[in-house]
Amino acid sequence: KVALSLTDEWEDINYESAFVTGVIVVRKDFADANPEVVNAFLAEYKVSVEFANKNVDGCAELLEQYDIMKAAVAKKAIPNCNVVLITGKEMKTKVNSYLEVLYNANPQSVGGKLPDNSIFYNK
Repeated sequence: KVALSLTDEWEDINYESAFVTGVIVVRKDFADANPEVVNAFLAEYKVSVEFANKNVDGCAELLEQYDIMKAAVAKKAIPNCNVVLITGKEMKTKVNSYLEVLYNANPQSVGGKLPDNSIFYNK
């Protein structure tokens, strides 16, 4: 039984933020030296996100095939996972707002200080 959506609850309280539970991380020196590789990865990631959301059964079968989780479980979970790819200005706004909420609750939760925008990859 689903009691509530953490995403919806978070966004009801933190208007400009998002419940950010996953990010893609790449070393700056690699991204600077290989922008075409990073951009190609992001394009494929977008396709993957769209596939997962539009083809739940197919995605669930792949998750079982690669021994990540049982397809039956994945079929129930995927529609509620809020799998998205957020980039650009929207990404910066939502992640910065999310980090600010965490910082205000406990500065050590984000390493004692808020990061600047150099943490973000710009196409």
